[in-house]
Amino acid sequence: MATLEEFGPYLLLKKLGEDSLGETFRAGRIGAEGVEQVVLLRVFNGRNVNGARLWEKIAGRRPVQEALKSPNLGDGVGLGEVRGIPYVAYDYISGKSLTQLLVQASTENQPIPLDHALLIVERISLGLATAHETRVDGQRLLHGFVVPHLVMVSSEGEARLLGFEAAPGLSELAGGGAFGSEVTRYLAPEALAAGHADKADDPYSLGVLLYELVTCRPLPEPGDQGFGPILESAHIPGESGPLPAELARLIGRSLAPRGERIGDAVGWHKTVSKLIVDGGHGATAFNLAFFMHNLFRTDIERESREIEAERTLEIPASALAAATGRAAAPERSTTRVAAPATAERAAEPATEPTTIPHPVAGYTALAHSAAPEESRSGATAGGKGRAGLWIGIAAVLALLAGGGAAWWFLLGPGAGAGTAEPAQAAALPAPVEPPPAEVEEVPPEPEGPTPEEIEAQISEMIDTRSTEMESRFRQQYDERIKQLQDQLRTAEQEAAEREQAERERLAAEEEERRKAEAEAAAQEAERAAAAEPPADPATTAGGATDGAAGTAGGAGDPTRTAAAGESAPGGAQGPGDTATATQQAAGGRSVSAPAEPAPEPPPRVRLGDLVTVGPGVKPPELLSTPEVRYPPMARRLGKEAVVEVRLLVDETGKVARAETVGTPFGFGFEEAALDAARKARYRPATKEGVRVKMWTSVKLRFESP
Repeated sequence: MATLEEFGPYLLLKKLGEDSLGETFRAGRIGAEGVEQVVLLRVFNGRNVNGARLWEKIAGRRPVQEALKSPNLGDGVGLGEVRGIPYVAYDYISGKSLTQLLVQASTENQPIPLDHALLIVERISLGLATAHETRVDGQRLLHGFVVPHLVMVSSEGEARLLGFEAAPGLSELAGGGAFGSEVTRYLAPEALAAGHADKADDPYSLGVLLYELVTCRPLPEPGDQGFGPILESAHIPGESGPLPAELARLIGRSLAPRGERIGDAVGWHKTVSKLIVDGGHGATAFNLAFFMHNLFRTDIERESREIEAERTLEIPASALAAATGRAAAPERSTTRVAAPATAERAAEPATEPTTIPHPVAGYTALAHSAAPEESRSGATAGGKGRAGLWIGIAAVLALLAGGGAAWWFLLGPGAGAGTAEPAQAAALPAPVEPPPAEVEEVPPEPEGPTPEEIEAQISEMIDTRSTEMESRFRQQYDERIKQLQDQLRTAEQEAAEREQAERERLAAEEEERRKAEAEAAAQEAERAAAAEPPADPATTAGGATDGAAGTAGGAGDPTRTAAAGESAPGGAQGPGDTATATQQAAGGRSVSAPAEPAPEPPPRVRLGDLVTVGPGVKPPELLSTPEVRYPPMARRLGKEAVVEVRLLVDETGKVARAETVGTPFGFGFEEAALDAARKARYRPATKEGVRVKMWTSVKLRFESP
């Protein structure tokens, strides 16, 4: 078995990938007791990478590595250089780089769901925002080299950004033309021209990443009209129509010139978080982990077996000696920790020292000197030859002891006193070969586990791993369900509180309106009473004369008396009799009848009053048709719905409130309908020509194409 390659204080366990920046390894940091920590080793040995120049930029950035601690950033554990090649080590992340994820999704024709794409960039932007709020030597930490090669998506659904230590040096190399378009298309043009980072450069890189994750294709070079036509023609794989308006707007603002771009990573994270909430994009780490396992199932299972086997690897003694500061003994050039756990390692025969390609620098290095023959045979055959030799020696010694005892008893202690020669022969007996029949034949020990045992071990490991992951996913799922239930209860409570507050506000406005109308009516009655003309004196005098004449005439003219004062046949009085009697009771003076009360004026309509359908009311008219976004989950499942939304249109034509009517459909229909309805614009309702508030309703149809 070829000895694993050393790289400084690390033992290279497996090469995970190679790109323009260099190579990535799973490596073990060697200590006095063996492998102390498994790390993700990023070695910057790309074809056009100037290692010495890059190391000048990296050498002093250990404080940056120590200051950055975030679940969305790589946990740096070391940096250095070996033979002029700089490297950065991170606590191991079991997963794939974002570049590998994009390639695999395209190869397997499995587009990355929009919810997952938004989750990935939201996590990256949160890591950048955390760094932006962190200061080292009084300076905010910027990245400036956000490329998918430095983003890891773990098998557990976490996105982590690497490279803060090397980003300034890599940006300088990129400005000098060290990398091709596979790297530079993610960097802001201003950063490439200047060779150093600005706080507005990371939003540009995030916009490019979001475009490629959503569309599953590289961002084309902009034309004379910029990125506008590119975004207009872009679409999500498997869906018809352009990108959602808010998503296209975010990408467009990210790719704008520096002065018009979103200012920094903090602002970008706030914008994308609002987009996720408003759009109902509820992907979680659990969903992303499930997608990763479907896409990389074989790789994840293989890695689990490899990591299990690496716990029992043969560690070069030179590495242990370097770690402890002692020179290795010649007869112990290698130290075996335990027997290999995989079929390949168990069946591998002992080999002589070989020359193997160096996986980092591109040259060959002599493997560490092998153990002596005795150690090699013991390592491969389980000590079979050594055990047989010791059994033979033990049998010879037993026979010699038995012969000596027999001679002692037969001759006695004084038998050899006379002659020294027999005594000498008895004390030093000649070696006696043991009879072949008396040597117990030891069956050879097995070379290793049988294929059936290996298969059983692998199956057991896979089952154990699957059970652990299933348990973890179920726990995460239950926690997420509980969170959603809590959020639903909170949202319902807040909605009820808002509705109660709205009812109270409307009731208060209605009460104020009634009071104002009552006051206006009272003032109008007072003004009418004050404006009534006084009684005419001539009319009063004439009435008095007529009364006197009537009295006189009544005494001398029966006919006049009957016409003036007597009751009509049947006891009925004429229409004027009552007035005449009143005048007579008043001594002939004219008395005016009480005036009729003035009619109450109709209530006046004020701007912004809440009205219902009735006379003089003109309902609101729809001016702009709302853009309806089909929920992605419902589209994938082929669901359709007709959602009725009740709207309160205010006096300006805007939707003040929106609520769904009827039984919920789920699958995101209600959220999409409310979002579209709130964006609608109306010509406001009027009553007697005054703009007022009024409830109306609209039905939104969701039909599969």
